[in-house]
Amino acid sequence: MITNLRQLDLNLLLVFDALMQEQNLSRAALRLHMSQPTVSNALGRLRQQIGEPLFQRTARGMLPTAQAHLLYGPIRQAIEILRVGLGPQDAFDTSADVSFRVSMNDYASASLLPPLLARLKSVAPLVRLSVQNDDADTLQKRLATAALDLAVDYLHFDDEDLRYQPLREEQLAVIARKSHPACKKGLTLAAYQACHHVSIQPRAGRGSPLEIVLGSAKVRRQIQLHVSHYLAIPAIVAQSDLLGTVPQRMAVELGHAFNIDAFPLPLEMPPVQMSLIWHRNQDAAPGLRWLRGQIADLASEMLP
Repeated sequence: MITNLRQLDLNLLLVFDALMQEQNLSRAALRLHMSQPTVSNALGRLRQQIGEPLFQRTARGMLPTAQAHLLYGPIRQAIEILRVGLGPQDAFDTSADVSFRVSMNDYASASLLPPLLARLKSVAPLVRLSVQNDDADTLQKRLATAALDLAVDYLHFDDEDLRYQPLREEQLAVIARKSHPACKKGLTLAAYQACHHVSIQPRAGRGSPLEIVLGSAKVRRQIQLHVSHYLAIPAIVAQSDLLGTVPQRMAVELGHAFNIDAFPLPLEMPPVQMSLIWHRNQDAAPGLRWLRGQIADLASEMLP
């Protein structure tokens, strides 16, 4: 293990970062604009300085060791801090070949990604997106260590290091199969609470934003089934007596596809808010400022 930072060549950390992301020597070399032997040599020097192997060569590429995973978060965070602090603060070069890592739930992916990809193809054709799942339990850590650049989510964390930019507000609706007995004469609050429901899994030690709002209104649902993805709810509702409470836009867009009915939520409640979320260390990063602007502009264009 390194005990004297003066012994460490910071360029080796860039090689380590590229290998962790690509897990392939050839692709890492392309990312760094280096030759493959140069990257291999740098990895050998880093291993010598760390004192432990960081990757195992396999038929599928370079497999990070447990020590590599342990080091990656702090090293990635340090690289991003240096990049933001020392890098240019001017406008993002839309001709750049760059990849951004974004977290979205499946509903946001389905509604935002197609028009976002079309926009990027037009204005920045070399920009690539790596879309990760919206694992709320690790979201704060991934943003803090720069393993994730940006999140699009309904969640809000009590974390002063996170920044939020509202994208849109979503009214909620209730979906049910055709001719559901509880909905024949309109859905009442009593019937809503008496029925069984399908809902999103609790996230990050809390309920979904819907559960939080319903709880504050002292409304309780009987949850029979928890699922991981919003887009599973209409398919389940269409073939059962379960009710689902989903964003109104989703209820309208998928209602015809699944032959289900949508009803207003039988109580007064505020909309839930979808936001861009990022770490304060990324405030000034030109590329991420640009990407946040693209997503925000697109979301405003999609408002009814």
